[in-house]
Amino acid sequence: MTNTIHLYRAVLRSALRFPSRNKLAIVDEIKQEFRAHKTLTDDAEIAHRLNIARDGLDRLNAFSNMDKKSSNWQVSLKGPHTGEG
Repeated sequence: MTNTIHLYRAVLRSALRFPSRNKLAIVDEIKQEFRAHKTLTDDAEIAHRLNIARDGLDRLNAFSNMDKKSSNWQVSLKGPHTGEG
């Protein structure tokens, strides 16, 4: 549970730094998604949803840390989170 809370907060922080005019809508969508799945009890489904959230965090971080004033943007994504490492 604690890891889920830390992941939730990390995703929200990164979404707030996301370079988009729609970032508040993105934050609301993230909150809704986490709330919609808070009563899950199936361990496999929980692990799957956490992997989706970690993958989303990786993608948000890739875009959130870019220099918005630069015209030379490069994004490197690790790929889907597999639950390993």
